[in-house]
Amino acid sequence: MPDKGHLHHQILKKGYTQKEAVLILYGISATFGMFAIILMESGIWKALSFALIVLAVIAIGYKNIFKLKNEEEEENNIEEQK
Repeated sequence: MPDKGHLHHQILKKGYTQKEAVLILYGISATFGMFAIILMESGIWKALSFALIVLAVIAIGYKNIFKLKNEEEEENNIEEQK
């Protein structure tokens, strides 16, 4: 039986479109794949460095996404008040 507990359903609940959800999942898959390749070829320290860089980029992007969403909500509220 299908349920709404799958990861892509959770992403859609957050307000992302179907295409955005797919791109997020592709990005996660690519990141894990790159981490595995770096780990096998270059060792744990380079893999951990890669992981930290990825986490920093995600944190910055996450912050910017919420900033943009808040600005859009404020613009919508201003338009509704007119």
